Amino acid sequence: MKHGMARFATAAVLAMIGPWAAYGVEFTLDVGEKPVPAGVSPEVKAQLAPKSYTLSEDGAAFMDIWLVSEIALSAKPVDAKEALEKMPQIQLLGVAEVLVPERHDFRDDPIGKGLYVMRLALQPQDGNHMGTAPFDTFAMLIPNARDGELKGVPDHKKMVDIAKEKTVTEHPPILSLQPMKAVDGEFPRLDEGGEEWHFLTIKLPGKSGAEAVEVPVQMVFEGIGDL
Repeated sequence: MKHGMARFATAAVLAMIGPWAAYGVEFTLDVGEKPVPAGVSPEVKAQLAPKSYTLSEDGAAFMDIWLVSEIALSAKPVDAKEALEKMPQIQLLGVAEVLVPERHDFRDDPIGKGLYVMRLALQPQDGNHMGTAPFDTFAMLIPNARDGELKGVPDHKKMVDIAKEKTVTEHPPILSLQPMKAVDGEFPRLDEGGEEWHFLTIKLPGKSGAEAVEVPVQMVFEGIGDL
């Protein structure tokens, strides 16, 4: 009973501070404790925090997200931007379930309905990618059924190959991760950027050695980069 009341109170607060309307579309965030989908592997599930984050458009839920309970950083960051840079590639970020037939990623490529494992990916620094995003950190969406193939294989190329295999554009689905300019206010929440981007603004618990570190981050769930 106490858990249910806590969820209601959190959702009520976010409903007041978190909805954003763009061109007549309103986005809202609901924080609860939905169970992690049964298809997620025990290894991944064990690393997830109990909170769930439900994103809705005009009252209709389109994505559920579960985030990791802790991220291991390679060194203690001095600011929010460096916190993202200290996260290792292929780092587990969480799980996302797309609840509608189609959403679009930061490239405006379609993301099909289904269950995905989110892992950290760095944008290649080559002619095809330079200047397409303000930061090179992304959450790459790996089909849940294929994520187990990455176990024990810290191979960025293999992750990309698996993620893009059945996409229309032959490019892995990605959500831009951006550092916060000012680390203040309520968390979690929804924010809006100047590029018609809409963010899920969160703090991920991290650890550098034995020291606990917060990783504030904004995930673009609506809006596209410079294609």
